[in-house]
Amino acid sequence: MGWKARVLAGILGVALLGAGAWPLGLVCFLCLALSLKAKRKSSEGRSAPRSPLRPRALLAILLFALSALALASGGSLSPLVFFAGGAVVLAWPVLVRILPVAELTPVSDSVLLKSKYLPFHWWSIAELKPGAEPFPLAASAFSGTLLAFTDTGRTYFAVACRSLERKDAEPRLLAAFRASLPRGRAGAFLLPLDAGGAADLLKLKLSPLKVGGDLAKSVAFVSGLLVLECSGGSVTKGAAFSVEGTAKAPSSPRKPHLLDVSPLTWEIFDAIGKRTRWPDPDCYSDLLDSMLATKGASFAERLTQVESSGDKLTVRSLAGQEVVTTRPQLRAIVSVYS
Repeated sequence: MGWKARVLAGILGVALLGAGAWPLGLVCFLCLALSLKAKRKSSEGRSAPRSPLRPRALLAILLFALSALALASGGSLSPLVFFAGGAVVLAWPVLVRILPVAELTPVSDSVLLKSKYLPFHWWSIAELKPGAEPFPLAASAFSGTLLAFTDTGRTYFAVACRSLERKDAEPRLLAAFRASLPRGRAGAFLLPLDAGGAADLLKLKLSPLKVGGDLAKSVAFVSGLLVLECSGGSVTKGAAFSVEGTAKAPSSPRKPHLLDVSPLTWEIFDAIGKRTRWPDPDCYSDLLDSMLATKGASFAERLTQVESSGDKLTVRSLAGQEVVTTRPQLRAIVSVYS
């Protein structure tokens, strides 16, 4: 429990005791005491247990308490509103799986996906294209949300932001791609997908898979999709899903959960590599390598040929290979590697 949650628990406990709802107040103070005890154990070098109540549960308790106070004060509508709010907060993880609140819609002429029911939530997806280095080492250099298909080895990097308008969301997401690029020589490259390609990728019917405490050892038995939250070369959160088919609409990536053991990102991808062969570098890898090498140069100096044919562009990098892209994809590539 963080300091904000502790302050909230303390204030809520005092308020409930003052209002006469002493059982709920005692629950708040008990959670606060357990949290402080866990913090002391952690500072002494021993492993700290998980917080007995997460912020979501505390918010639900607050709404239920407000519902009880409103009922005791003679309210008629407010108790129902607060109680319904607490129930929604408490059951949110289940509701996300049942209701289509995670559905996304592609934004035309862009690399953006927009939440269908939460219009301020935006996503963008980029594929990790292999370079000269072994792919498990290259993938371990990225921090953020990685989507890895264990049967094909294809891996993607997902970024999200909250914004009211596209003109604000697009530069923020492209900046997130840019900031995630490893410094120095890249072992893998980010190829932003246009909205249509990203939508096709995320049209999946997923079923959660139970994995053991050590995700790295369980990967050998997982056939489907891994959603990994990586930071500093380690996997802090992870989840495994089987792919049951194609969905009617794309959905935002499922949220992974905290792991009992945080393996190295390299361990996860090394285990995937024992199941399947990694994709080889291709013409897109050469294009992105050339764009990285000419970073800071003008557009005309970075490409030797650009030809349009409808919505498609044929470009030739300094490496000499022709690559077919879309207009929004090329704009995103130039922005990320600038």
